[in-house]
Amino acid sequence: MKKIILTTVLTISTMMLWSCGQHNSEVSSSNGDNDMDSTLCQFSNIDAEKMFYYIDDDGDTLYFDNSFSAFWPQIINGKECPELQQALFRAMTDSAELNSLDKVTEFLLNPSSYTEIENERLVPTDAVKEGEDRLSTSEIDIIMQSMNDRLLLYHLNTYYYLAGGAHGVYAHNYVNYDLKTLKAIAFEDVVADTTLLRTAILKSIKETYNYSKDDLFIPDNGLLPLPKDFYIEGSVLHVVYQVYEIASYAQGAIDAPIYPYMLKPEEIKRLFTPYGLELIDYSE
Repeated sequence: MKKIILTTVLTISTMMLWSCGQHNSEVSSSNGDNDMDSTLCQFSNIDAEKMFYYIDDDGDTLYFDNSFSAFWPQIINGKECPELQQALFRAMTDSAELNSLDKVTEFLLNPSSYTEIENERLVPTDAVKEGEDRLSTSEIDIIMQSMNDRLLLYHLNTYYYLAGGAHGVYAHNYVNYDLKTLKAIAFEDVVADTTLLRTAILKSIKETYNYSKDDLFIPDNGLLPLPKDFYIEGSVLHVVYQVYEIASYAQGAIDAPIYPYMLKPEEIKRLFTPYGLELIDYSE
């Protein structure tokens, strides 16, 4: 899905820096402490939009209208964060790892270098030619959802519509970043007991959406597929299934929160790894 989104040529129209350490900068200046790092957090705002076309093997002209928006991390708490950048890029593209803004720019200008479509001639254009209506669209938005002393959460919204299709498809991907270890968090880092996890997910889906197991897409082995996306919010683990992963398009994406009250104390200790207990503050 994401590789389809990447058949685009995008140009960067604006780039601005924002500092979450501005207060520290002002304090440092007033105290005369010039050695203090005044930029604790720094991000780049990237907004781009581009339309292009290419001619396929059948001679049909295919048009794509694409937009890209990102609050891209440069420095977090005074340190560079290439691991976070790579995790965001993987979540956005399902492709090669890039860890600097200039390489991200390169990708935006020449995405075919990182996708399966390498031999197509992508031609920038301003408008769809008269009589042509095969217009596909895609959107990518990367948003910093929340940040506390330990965790930084990024939310990636993607959407694409292929010309001629019945509807577009969207996705909600997440990157959880540990500010202590400076690494993105994998699902297996957090969860230890997948059997108990499946039980908790089904209970949450029942409470949240009133869906039973019969309302979901369950493989022949009878096991609920494990989620590919998740995020941590306080003491709650949210497991996220994209459209079509375990339910119909009409049912949409499913976000199943696992609250502490849904588990017994001994189940909490079984479900999460020691690291997971530390991250979601279940250690006590």
